[in-house]
Amino acid sequence: MSLRLSFTYCFRRVSLLSFKASSVCLNRHSSYSSMTELVTVHISEGTVRGAKARSKSGGTYYSFKGIPYAKPPLGPLRFKMAEPPEPWLGVRDALQEGSSCTQFNMYTNEFEGDEDCLYLNVYSPKLPASGSPTKLKPVMVWIHGGGYTTGSGHSAKFGPDFLVDEDVVVVTINYRLGVLGFLSVEGPAAPGNVGLKDQVVALRWVQRNIAKFGGNPDNVTVFGESAGAAAVHLHMLSPMTKGLFHRAIAESGVAFNPWGIEKHPREAAFRLGAALGNKTEDPEHLVEFLRNVDHLQLVGAAKKCPLPERYKHRLLVFPFVPCEEVEVKGTERFLPADPLKLLQEGHYHPLPYLTGFNTHEGLIMLRLADFNNPETYERMGQNMEEVIQPDIRVPENYTKMDEVVAKLRHFYLRNKPLSSETLSGFVDMQTDLQFAEGIHLTVRKMAQLAKAPLYCYLFSYDGQLNYCKINAGLMHYAGACHADEVGYLFRMEKFDWDLSPNSPDAVTRSRMVKMWTNFAKTGEPTPGADPLLPVMWPPYTVDNPCFLEIGSDLTVGKNVFQERMAFWEDLYKSI
Repeated sequence: MSLRLSFTYCFRRVSLLSFKASSVCLNRHSSYSSMTELVTVHISEGTVRGAKARSKSGGTYYSFKGIPYAKPPLGPLRFKMAEPPEPWLGVRDALQEGSSCTQFNMYTNEFEGDEDCLYLNVYSPKLPASGSPTKLKPVMVWIHGGGYTTGSGHSAKFGPDFLVDEDVVVVTINYRLGVLGFLSVEGPAAPGNVGLKDQVVALRWVQRNIAKFGGNPDNVTVFGESAGAAAVHLHMLSPMTKGLFHRAIAESGVAFNPWGIEKHPREAAFRLGAALGNKTEDPEHLVEFLRNVDHLQLVGAAKKCPLPERYKHRLLVFPFVPCEEVEVKGTERFLPADPLKLLQEGHYHPLPYLTGFNTHEGLIMLRLADFNNPETYERMGQNMEEVIQPDIRVPENYTKMDEVVAKLRHFYLRNKPLSSETLSGFVDMQTDLQFAEGIHLTVRKMAQLAKAPLYCYLFSYDGQLNYCKINAGLMHYAGACHADEVGYLFRMEKFDWDLSPNSPDAVTRSRMVKMWTNFAKTGEPTPGADPLLPVMWPPYTVDNPCFLEIGSDLTVGKNVFQERMAFWEDLYKSI
């Protein structure tokens, strides 16, 4: 029997016993009977074999995991833009996720992953039938967060069940992280942003292949959270991504957030080289040296590398993140200029855009800075200028930073010392400084250009699926922490319990999934009457700067965090 079949896909039934004997790992979220249905799909690189899976609701979908979308970026390909994958003969199993990218996992405090990590996963509610016309389904491509330093697209955290149940095709991807994904010497040896270019290569793979899985390449939505959201925003600004997607959702992150762009990538690269014993001033020599360091040693050195004095007290320090790229002949530039300059000059893709943030994003800082330790209050309070300055959009030699800090102390702390009494004000300050102000700036600028529908939300729901708050041990604080909304979109292994269908958690999850998939299908989160969605979510415009609050109820408001955002507008005008 020929290994290449003449039709689009076929079914095989094998016993679960023999399936396990082949050392193939099944989706831990999926329920398989004693007879497991395998399916094959022919894509441009070869044939992949996936499995029919069962969703949390009892429905079915088709799962293809660990599909390579690029060559392994090893050896001479380290620090370079990914190349398309080599084709293969025969049938390649897509039953087990590929390795996560090399990283120091900030949650487990362990090094993990591998350089051979450029894999994606495809989950489809229905595969196209051979020989008959098929209506292709909207596609949602998820870009995970993690500060550009940690994370993966694995289903233990991003199970597709609820989204696929709404009749969309879901794609989750890995991309290179930290120094391996974002080293830049601002020159030909390593111009930077290969982690973002990995995402571009994955989107190009989607354009080539997603129709074979029943997805519509002309209706692709990119969506992500935190650094994944900032990446989504950068894709809106990049000349490399024109035509690769058609809608975008950015949750709690934009390119204008202070942690999203590194202003001194070359300095960080040479500082890392010196930490590893190579004090060269030659960028070519440096990159060649780093290319030959073991990947785990390289990531470990990047984590331990001494920081410049200006970052001594900064709460969020990710030295290897996206950067503006210099022009290199024969090389595509992902980010050819400062993101704010690109947007102000109208250099962005005019596509429907949905964005927002959570009420208490800044709670995540309490974990990062160990506010369980009383000494932290004193240290942060005494060094507030050094804590704040790297994250304010002012020149590094700005001479009136003491005045800026005085205004922040007055507005958020009411001129009181940083203590448990004023901690809520500090959380609000970090919410605005790290997330809300940049997102507010983005929607204002995009609304002024008025080239495509724009939707803004505020997530305030505080429930048992607020996964980041639970993971970080912050449940004794009120409000929705950074990343808490993600638990209402994906099936997560850690929170995979049964909810009563009418419980507030289940209703919030159903609402989030419905609005996000509505947007992917139509460009509108509430396109028509729906008992689950009792309000119409209007677009954000200059004349109607409205937002949807996603709490126990759905409510439409105007001018999210109005007083706080007005404070930041006035602050930057004074600067």
